[in-house]
Order: sequence, then C-alpha cells, then structure tokens
Amino acid sequence: MTHTIQHREHSEPQGRHDAPGHDHHRMPTEGRALTGVAVSATLHCLTGCAIGEVTGMAIGTALGLGNFATVVLAIALAFLFGYSLTSLPLLRAGLALGAVIPIAFASDTFSIAVMEVIDNLIMVLIPGAMEAGLGDLLFWGALSFALFLAFLAALPVNRWLISRGKGHVAVHETGIHGGPSPRLVGSVLAVAAVFGATVLIAEAISGDDMGHGTMASESEHGGHSEESAMAGGGAEGVEGLSSAAGGLRVELDQRQLARGEQGELSFRILERGSAVTDFDVEHARRMHLIVVRSDLTGFQHLHPAMANDGTWSTPITLDEPGDYRVFADFSHDGEGMTLGADLSVDGQADDHELPVQQTETTTGSGYDVGLEGEAAAAGEPRELTFNVLRDGKPVDVEPYLGADGHLVALREGDLAFLHVHPITGGGDEGSGSGRGIRFMTEFPSAGSYRLFLQFKHRGQVHTAEFTREASG
Repeated sequence: MTHTIQHREHSEPQGRHDAPGHDHHRMPTEGRALTGVAVSATLHCLTGCAIGEVTGMAIGTALGLGNFATVVLAIALAFLFGYSLTSLPLLRAGLALGAVIPIAFASDTFSIAVMEVIDNLIMVLIPGAMEAGLGDLLFWGALSFALFLAFLAALPVNRWLISRGKGHVAVHETGIHGGPSPRLVGSVLAVAAVFGATVLIAEAISGDDMGHGTMASESEHGGHSEESAMAGGGAEGVEGLSSAAGGLRVELDQRQLARGEQGELSFRILERGSAVTDFDVEHARRMHLIVVRSDLTGFQHLHPAMANDGTWSTPITLDEPGDYRVFADFSHDGEGMTLGADLSVDGQADDHELPVQQTETTTGSGYDVGLEGEAAAAGEPRELTFNVLRDGKPVDVEPYLGADGHLVALREGDLAFLHVHPITGGGDEGSGSGRGIRFMTEFPSAGSYRLFLQFKHRGQVHTAEFTREASG
C-alpha cells in the first residue's frame, strides 16, 4: 500500500509527458513536418485571436466608436483571449500561474502581434468596412477575409520561430495541449476565407457598376451650359443600395414606426464612428430625405433639421404597413452621395403591382402632367420632358429647390436610386410660359422604374408619378 502511494506521488500528472529527452519533445526543424506543426500552432493562436478580434470589432461598431478606439479594443481583447486559450489547459493540469504566464507570453505574443497588425490594417484599408454596421455583409466579409490573411502572415513567422526552438515550442515542451481541434479551426477558416472573398468581390463589382454619383446634368452640379449637359449624358450610376459608402454610413435611430401615427424619424451620418456635421448645400438644402415603400408607393420627400450633435430629425407619418426604404441624399466635402437604410411599419402589408407605363397622369391635387421623350434604353442618355397643365391650360411652375422641378427615379426590385434634375432653369424665375420641365437621364439597366416628379405652383409642392420601362 505504501509502495503504491509513493509511486503515485512520483508519477507524472495525467496528460503530461515532459521527461527530459522524451521523443514527444523533439520538434521538427525543417520540411513538411515543421510546416504541419506550424500550421497547428498558428490555428491554435488564431482561435483566441479571432475571438478577441471579432468581439472587439463588434463592440466598437455597435457602440459607434471611432476607428482608433475600435482597433485598440480589438487588439486588447485579441491578446486577452489568445493568452487565455493557451493558459487555461496549463492551469487545469496543475501548473502554477507564475509558471503559466511566461509560457503563454513566449508562445503567443509574436504570433498575435503579427495577426493583429494584418487583420486591423486590412479592416481599415477596405473602404467602408469599419463604418459598416453589424447587419452589413461588408463588415463580416471584410473581417473574415482579414483573419484569413492574418493566418497566412503568421504561418511563416511561427514556422521560423519553431525551427529555432522558440514560439509555440514553449507550450509543446509541457506536453499539455488544449483548445479546439486544428482540423475544425482550419475548416472554419476555409469557409471564412471563401465567404469573405465572395463578399468583397461582390462589393467591388457593385461599386464599379453602380458608383456613387447622382444622375444629374452637368448644368445642375457644375454650372455648365445646357448643351454641355446634354452632350455629357449626365449619368454615372445608381445609389442607395448600401447604408455605407465612401467612408460614410447612415444610422437610423428608429427601425420601426407605428402605422398612421405621426412619429419622428432621426438619424446620423457617421464617419469613423463620429457624426458628420459639415454638409454642403445642394439643391437648396443640406439634406434630402426620401422615404418610399418597397412596392414604390407612399413616396415622401422630406427636409430634416440637424441638431448641433449631427442628429437629423423630421416628423413623419406612414399610413400603410410594410417595409420602407429611407434614402439620405446629401453632399459632404464636395462629393454627393445617397445612402439607404431600411424601416418597417407594423401590420400586414398589402403590396401593389407597379402601374403600367403611361404618358399622362393626374396628381392628387388635380394637375394633369404629360411625359414626352424617346423610349428608354439601358445605358443610353434620354431627354424627358414633363408638361404641367391645370384645367387644360399650361402651368408656369415656380422655382423648387433652385430649379424648375425635382425628379427621383427608383428601380423596381432593389430600389436603386437615380437622382435627376432639370437641364434648364434653376434661377429666380420659373420655367416661363408653361414650357415643359426637361431632364437628361440615363437608366443604368433594363427594367421598370418609378419616376416621382415634384413641382411647385401657387406656393404648394405637387407630386406626379410615372412608370418608365427601359429596354435592354
């Protein structure tokens, strides 16, 4: 009995094989064996690093912290979780904390540092990634791909350290290993790499195809002549498909409103987590807010007021339930852009089919409006002319937002935003003698579009709606 007790007292702790010279401790120094150990060590380190990085980025983004504060938080948590993943198995095996801390530092510090430099640099460099919200695919796609690149960068570093008896060798010499299976982590990393690459490629393609410019004539934005605007085509692409672009992001304070009740819609335009307050005056306003239901009904064009902290707000009433799209149309640092966000109204929605294409319509206030112009074709400039009549007589419209009228075009389905303005007019006088309000526009793709014309007469703004079909 005594012999048995003494034998147990001198036996190794369960799970440890640290006898000097044991074959288990002979780490490879070259070849495929060394690479395999380095891959396993890097995946182990990446697990803790990724947990901390994702947690830090998510918290920083959710709280609206600036880029610097978010990166600092992510780095701190990455080191914390990275060290913890290495330390916990050692502590459970009975090693003292004073012995565990040097092992964790020696094993993970250099590897985590390399990973953090790479993944945070990638997040900062990918346009809109840091400004994207937690609900945006861009945020998660960029973060997934950044962690994959961090693994690729840390792998040769760990291989070099292990070949010289450093880095992860400190843990290997204890014979105690923990954490998830490297095979499992590797599989998750492969999925993350494919997901991240897919999101970034899709973002790049959509950015090239849809751009950030508004579909306005040169005469409206640059003061050029009518002939110059018509020759130039006046179109760059569509907007409003994303809540983030060009380093800016729109953030709504409300995601749901009550049906038929006047509420308040407030939002901010964020840049690096801070609210933007310096907006350019464009079309007589610093901010244009367009709200429309997903079936292209319930159109509203609002002009919110901005508080000193950069919060824009406006009263709003939405009479029909369903999903709505909110477009913040503005100019900042000389660049105009439109950012979109989703809003819902409680209740069972009854969506309407888009009305067929027509050349005449009547506003709710009794104005007859006719539309003239060539048949629309995708990618080709077209001139649109709107003629406004009242009781059969041409109407001399009054200036509205510095022009004869205001036109918004939205594409059916994805609600891509095309923002157009008249070719002529925009002075202190109206269009004069009831002549038509003319626009130069270009529909970027084949499909159905809903046009919302706004004009002013006798001090009131009126809205006329048309459907326009663009051929391929």
